[in-house]
Formats: sequence, structure tokens, C-alpha cells
Amino acid sequence: MPVAYTTFAKKSVQLRPFVGRNVALLVDPARSVDRVVTDRVLSAVDRAWDWYRGYFGRAPTAYGTHAGKMTVAEVADGGSAYTGFAGIELRSDTMTRLLTEAVRDRYNQAPFYFLGNNFWSFDDPLGRIPPFAGGFSHVHRFHCMEALGLTGAPWDENIDFDHYRHSIIIDMLTRYLADRTLTWENTLAANKAPANPHGWVAADLAAAFFHRIRRDHGHAGYRRFWQFMTDAPKAATPRDSAARFVQVARAATGEDYRTLLRDPSLPIVY
Repeated sequence: MPVAYTTFAKKSVQLRPFVGRNVALLVDPARSVDRVVTDRVLSAVDRAWDWYRGYFGRAPTAYGTHAGKMTVAEVADGGSAYTGFAGIELRSDTMTRLLTEAVRDRYNQAPFYFLGNNFWSFDDPLGRIPPFAGGFSHVHRFHCMEALGLTGAPWDENIDFDHYRHSIIIDMLTRYLADRTLTWENTLAANKAPANPHGWVAADLAAAFFHRIRRDHGHAGYRRFWQFMTDAPKAATPRDSAARFVQVARAATGEDYRTLLRDPSLPIVY
């Protein structure tokens, strides 16, 4: 039975609900769906919700709910998520990819990316460099899916999931490091990415910066990074946000990441 749903754009639509533990999947009533497939998607996204909540130690306030659950809704002109609040909208073509790939027990990355938007709560220390927020979602969709043992679906007809993942969290950093003229100021702060064949953006580079900490210091050091970031002082300028990155990384791991940002003038302590 369809239920009323108010979109982020304040339109009222009717959608068919499928309810999981943490998440309600709302789809176009005209869509033919297999309950085995919707259950498979719900299980994956429910587990992803658990992972984000466990890793970052908080749950975002829901923007809207169905049966008390956060909604992942199919909206023809959707494709977004609230930052810091629970709620996701997927475009119809993305919902089609999600359900079609789940038949093969493979998962489109979109809901796992948008959960990153929902769980972002670090605007005070890092938000003066906007790509950090996008980078949080980009990198944690990969970390989450890896932790849950989910097989990722191809990005598109030309890029498989492993290539897609590598091209962002590994190749972007390699390209940045290969060009000695690049710094945090003329990439992240300027919202510009190193030249790359896929058109990835500054947020993808920020994802690679975050992943570098996990690569260097494992889950323990990386989780401390985010735990310490929760209480880091508010930033007033992009330079402050760059400083918070290196200050928190130093406190969490003992390593000086000013070499990564290529700015030895950044203060290493608060």
C-alpha cells in the first residue's frame, strides 16, 4: 500500500514502503520489485547504518521517517541527502541500478555514499574547506562497504568498482603528490582537483587524504582521528580547517601531516 512522502523539494508523492531495522526503502508504486531483492538491499543499508553509527559514535537526527525508520526514497529528480540529518533520496535511474545489481548480490555505491552525508558532523573544525565534507562521504562509502564485505557494483559501463575505488582513494593522491606545485591551498581550498581522466573533483582528493591516515595508521589511529576531531576547536578560515586536519592527525597518530598538505607553516598544536 503506497504511503505519502514529502520530498526534499517539498513535493508530496506516493511511494511503496519496505521496512528494515534502521531504514525504510520507499519506491515508485509503478516499479515491479522482487521482495527478495528489496530485503537484500535493506539488509545491506541497515548494516551500513550500524557501521556508521558504531564507527563515529553518533546517529544523526532523522529529517523524516516512515515507521520510525530513516527513509531512502525514490524521487525522479532526487539524488541527494541531508548533511548531518538522516534521509536519502535516490533518482529513479539510481534506484534501478541499486535493485538490478542487488539481484546479483552486488551493490551500487549511492546509498553508502549518502549515508556519509547524513553522518557528517565535523563542520565546526573542517567545514571552512568544503571538500572535506564531500571527501568524508566519498571515502567512507568504500570503508563501509569493505567492512561489511559487500561486493560493489560497477560505477558505470566502463569502470568497475575496484577501479573506481582505486582511482579515487589511491590515484588521486598519487597525482597530487607527483606535482610539486600542488598544495592544500590550490587544490582543496580552491575546490580544484589534480588533472585526472575521470573528472574527479576536490572532494575526491580530500577522500584520498583521509584514506592516507587509515593506510598509515590502521583502524585504531583512524578512529582516534575522528574521535579527536569531534572536540577540535571551531575553524574560522580555510587555513584553520587545514590546521585542524594536521593538528588532530598529530594528536591521534603522532605523525606530522604538514608534508602531505605541503605547508610547514601550519600550526601543529591548537
